[in-house]
Amino acid sequence: MKLLFLRGQVPKDRNPKEIIFDAINKNDDWWTQLAYHLLDKEDYGEIWYWGGSRKQRFDYNFIERWIPDFNTYNSKFIPDVIFCRGGFKEYITVLNRYPNAYKIYYGAGKRFLPSGYINYNLILQDSPEQLEECRKFFPNIKSTLFIKSAPDNIFNIDNSINKEYDVCFPANGTQSFKGHDFVYSSVPKDLKVLNLGLPSNIKKPKNVISKRVLRKDISKEIQKCKVGIVCCRHEPDSCPRVIPEMLASNIPIIVLKDVRFWKDIYINKITGKLASKKDFWKVVKEVLDNIDNYKPRQYYDSNLSLKNSSRYIKNILSYKEKRNESK
Repeated sequence: MKLLFLRGQVPKDRNPKEIIFDAINKNDDWWTQLAYHLLDKEDYGEIWYWGGSRKQRFDYNFIERWIPDFNTYNSKFIPDVIFCRGGFKEYITVLNRYPNAYKIYYGAGKRFLPSGYINYNLILQDSPEQLEECRKFFPNIKSTLFIKSAPDNIFNIDNSINKEYDVCFPANGTQSFKGHDFVYSSVPKDLKVLNLGLPSNIKKPKNVISKRVLRKDISKEIQKCKVGIVCCRHEPDSCPRVIPEMLASNIPIIVLKDVRFWKDIYINKITGKLASKKDFWKVVKEVLDNIDNYKPRQYYDSNLSLKNSSRYIKNILSYKEKRNESK
């Protein structure tokens, strides 16, 4: 396989040092890790960003490129598989350049349906609700649910970390749909909460501590908490990546019922619970009171790891290749 992974624009909202890595085992971007794990020894892959200038070889068969402009960039590399993270218009020139490539689309939240360019072979979805809608709009394109995991290279368990907080609320305060309004207005005063992310302009209770941490340190911060919560609105978000990240950090999660994600694959008796807004904090306290009954990392390793995510996609690609050989 020759894989081209279109990652998006070079991030402009953070210090460049936070997104530049010289080794794959230090890279904290889950999509980069996924692209790398899709490759077998005989394969070759590149991951492209637009809006920059950089080339980094992570392995003999895997290169990251920052490209000033996709429209004017010429490459001798001819992929047979293109994975698109998001349906950005900047991708269209690249997609049209390789008409014979097998094209995969994934766009979370409000971009869960492709637009602009729709000639994909596979569409990945976060939730059964989104999958159903996708199949109505694109009945002739294969679409399926998709397992998100965490960058396993930075999500390691450290049993020496003290549990300083009851609840972990990893949510960026600059995004109004993440649930700060609900959490801040309803959280019981006897629970100590750690909010990971940029602060919100909503008035914060005294029992909530907010701080931004680098991606490489997020697992250590999550492990300072006993349980995790996800309270984002069902639109525009879907399957927030903090769901697998908290499970990978070995803390059970409580998720609002209307969050769009693959509930059956992430939530069970050893990973956490679903809850309505009405009984949310009651359920949080029930999980806290029975914390020893939960084994989230054990379940994560068996079902949700990066190995599981990449294996699922590779199985689809392998089936595609076998079908082509039989024709």
